[in-house]
Amino acid sequence: MDMGLVVALTAIIFILLIFSAYFSMSEMTFSTVNTIKLKKLDSEGVSNAAKAISLTEDFDKFLTTVLVGNNLVNIAASTTCAMLFTEQLLPGNPGLATVLATIVMTLLILTFGEILPKTLAKRNAERYALKLVNSLSMFVTIFYPLSWAFVKMGNFLTKKEDEDAAPTLTEDELVVMINEIEEEGTLEKTESDLIKSAITFDDTKLSEVYIPRVDIVAVSKDVNMDELKDIFIHTGYSRIPVYHENIDRIVGVVNAKDFYRRYVENDNFNIIDIIRQVQFFDVSTNIDEVLNVMQRTKVHMAVVLDAFGGTLGIVTLEDLIEELVGEIWDESDDITLPVVREADGSYTVLGDANIFDVMEDLGLDFDPGEYQDYNVSGYIQYVTGKIPRRGAVIELDGVTVTVLSTKGRRVKDAKFELKPDAQNSEES
Repeated sequence: MDMGLVVALTAIIFILLIFSAYFSMSEMTFSTVNTIKLKKLDSEGVSNAAKAISLTEDFDKFLTTVLVGNNLVNIAASTTCAMLFTEQLLPGNPGLATVLATIVMTLLILTFGEILPKTLAKRNAERYALKLVNSLSMFVTIFYPLSWAFVKMGNFLTKKEDEDAAPTLTEDELVVMINEIEEEGTLEKTESDLIKSAITFDDTKLSEVYIPRVDIVAVSKDVNMDELKDIFIHTGYSRIPVYHENIDRIVGVVNAKDFYRRYVENDNFNIIDIIRQVQFFDVSTNIDEVLNVMQRTKVHMAVVLDAFGGTLGIVTLEDLIEELVGEIWDESDDITLPVVREADGSYTVLGDANIFDVMEDLGLDFDPGEYQDYNVSGYIQYVTGKIPRRGAVIELDGVTVTVLSTKGRRVKDAKFELKPDAQNSEES
């Protein structure tokens, strides 16, 4: 046995294990690093953050470089260890020497070349990314011919499409990410709800938020001013639509501020003198488009039209903003929440509440079938096939619905009682 050679071979194995740990740590670091955090660090002027971001943007070339380097040093370490055992430590028993060399290198590479460095890298990805990026950039340059060839080969074999055309993060994935951040406690629930509302805002249609035709308080353009004053007083509304002949021909909106200013001054005026413009939108229009138009034209009320050009309902600027921030109550409003949990575990639900939101709040999977609208009252009528009456009971998947009261031909409110299986699922 040549002790000098044994020491030299052991030193070589030790150095190669260090490189193995280095490449493994680099792989895990840049596979798990949060690019958003790196961009934040770069905006704060942190050194090497921009280089780290650049490395993550060409991940295929980086990963090929790391894998080539890791495999080269692992193979070299295994070969050196086999040489150490077969030629120096156990020269008379090559079979046993090979087995021992395999066992020793497997344990060393797994422990010090893979598991430990990757565990450390995952826990401190951003910190290690800043430390490793300079040396990694050097290896990327050294191994460029090999990495270029492997990347081209991989693209050819997998017929890789242009990834630039695909979004890096979809809206659904972003919502899931926000939910996870909320669970971690970084975001408050109110902050999380606001962000998710903003994300889904442009996907919401007017059909989900408008005030239906039967609930519209409107006046004819021939109304006298004393009648209009009484309507403003009794409704408490700040704006009232004005129609010509019938409600399908809304011609504008009258503002309480404009009316009272002229009325108090005992001015001789009629409604035409104070009528303001109103916008018209199809029911399928996205509410973000409606909001943009209202902001641009300084109009606070819009008429929602059906497929035949008739008045389906109205929507106000407040209705649109509430889709972002939730219900907005003023001093004169009677606060009525769409879903209220009662002491007995049941839920009192308003008839004009969104049936999809209600089922989501109750933790139930919901299949609307062919129902095309959104409110609870309409869905109850769709399921029963008739105008619901007070006390009517409807059995749905996971929930029993009892009509508590009606107004005209609509359900005013209903009681939702979870069935035992659904109750257990909600509690779990």
